[in-house]
Formats: sequence, structure tokens, C-alpha cells
Amino acid sequence: MYKHLLGVRDKVPWKRVVCNNRASPKSVFITWLTLWNRLPTRDRLLAWKIVTANSCPLCSTMPESTGHLFFECSYSADVWGKILQKLQFHRNPAQFDQELAWILKATKRTGDRYKLLLMFFSESIYSIWLQRNEMVFNQKCRSPADLVHDIQFRVACRATDSQKLLC
Repeated sequence: MYKHLLGVRDKVPWKRVVCNNRASPKSVFITWLTLWNRLPTRDRLLAWKIVTANSCPLCSTMPESTGHLFFECSYSADVWGKILQKLQFHRNPAQFDQELAWILKATKRTGDRYKLLLMFFSESIYSIWLQRNEMVFNQKCRSPADLVHDIQFRVACRATDSQKLLC
């Protein structure tokens, strides 16, 4: 009966990013909003005529959109690049869709390193979103290194003992 009322729905390819993620619930929720492109970024707010300026508050060079904010913006690319280095993934940050495809492929593997990657991905999105809001509402910007440190702390708080050895 329940499935009949629910109806037929398309499966999303990124289910694993949200459902099998040990990151904090609030970071998983912000990741879910990001994956559905539902964060109130300036390009969306401009379309609703809520704001007049649409430049990215973190880099001030490009219009803010979900794709730009994660990880085309120089600030967020720096944060994500440092996270990838810490996890010993030797690659440069790419556009959000490419990063998501890589995350989906990488997390098909089992092991603590890949579970940590998923947690770091969500916590990075959440922390970058918080930093974006801090810039918009309080005009305060922390260094990417400080943000990476906070992300590491959040992940370490939720990681298993064996995963903490990899943080």
C-alpha cells in the first residue's frame, strides 16, 4: 500500500553519498540540498529577485552558483585540495559534477579510507557553505587552512577508531 501511494520514483545515482555517510546529520543534509541544487545560492536568489548582486562572496570573481561554490571557486578548491592531500589522493579539484562522479566511483570500494573520503566530502560542503554564509552576513573570512582544520576535527569526532588513524 505504501509503495503504491508513493508512486514510481527515479533512483538517484548519488544515494550512497547521503545514505551511507557517517558525517554529521547537518552536513549530510546540506550535501543533500547541494546534490538537488536547492541551496539558496546567489544565482537562484537573483532569479527570484531577492538579491541584485550575484558575485561569489568567497572569491568575488565569478557569479555564485552551486557549481562554482563547490569546487570551482578558488577558496573552496584550495580547501578541497588540502583535504585530498591529507587523504593522499593525488589529484586536483575539478568541477562539482566531476568531483561527484569521482566520489561515487571511489566510494564503491570498501575500506576506511573511502568511508573517510565520503565524510570529508560532506563536511567540506557543509563547512564551505557555513563560511559562505559567514562572509555574506558578517563579512568574516577564515583562512582555508583553518577551515580544513575544522573539517578534520568534525570528521575525527564521528570517525571510528581505525578511521582516526587515517585522519
